[in-house]
Amino acid sequence: MTRTSWHPAFVQAIQQELEDYLDVLTFESEHQLTTEPLRIDVLIVKKKRNVVIKKNIAQIFRSHNVVEYKSPEDRVTVEDYHKTQCYGRLYAALNNVDIGEMSVTVVATRHPRKLLAFLKSRYTVHNVQPGIYFVEGDTCPTQVIVSAELLEEDNLWLNSLRNDLSVAQLERLASSKEPKVPMGAYIYAIGEANIKTMEELQMRKKNGVILSEKLDAHFNEKYGTPRVAETVLIVLRARFKKVPKEVENIILAMTDTIALESWAAHAATCRSMDEFAAALR
Repeated sequence: MTRTSWHPAFVQAIQQELEDYLDVLTFESEHQLTTEPLRIDVLIVKKKRNVVIKKNIAQIFRSHNVVEYKSPEDRVTVEDYHKTQCYGRLYAALNNVDIGEMSVTVVATRHPRKLLAFLKSRYTVHNVQPGIYFVEGDTCPTQVIVSAELLEEDNLWLNSLRNDLSVAQLERLASSKEPKVPMGAYIYAIGEANIKTMEELQMRKKNGVILSEKLDAHFNEKYGTPRVAETVLIVLRARFKKVPKEVENIILAMTDTIALESWAAHAATCRSMDEFAAALR
């Protein structure tokens, strides 16, 4: 059984949630802290320090913001919380950033009961909005976000990043406004994780329900971008056993079918993974 690629989807979801601030924020997926494989899931940096981010999930944001994400297939532990705090401190130390200019966000899909119990025993925890828990008393501003508890009307993209969506929830996602960021990896993850619900939605389409082009493309065997992207990865894994995470993220984020078809041909003929990765760059 293949594992759904949730992390590229999460990066796109949090970008879309903060769509009103795309011109003042930069997003670095799996920011590498050192030359060794020690990486932050998402590092969000303000381009202008004095910009106030009013979006509910970013009220604690400072100049540099470390985000740790756990997919629906994982649970957030106390150890994960400590690790993320350490990432923030290490990033600040390595980049000469004042710890007061850092924030830490831990994103869980479902309610992390043990983690919140631990935090409440040592700090003051404020449930400021559905799904958003501020932790008062740690080194820098910290929050735990439970994406499944977020309100759809406020955070559709993060709330929908799950493997238990209903037909109604998929329909709401399909009928949402056109996103400002590429969402190929997001659509692929949602489709793969909710395959039975997607099939039911397809049946309703035959009876008059119209899907958005991007969700509908998931079921297009010949031209659907997510399918072509997965084909590229299948060829690479068959030839070279392992695909680096950076390469996988680039492939899944690509929405240009022509480019993906070119990559698929190159994946079948290149001499090494390094050669393929160089072609992407």
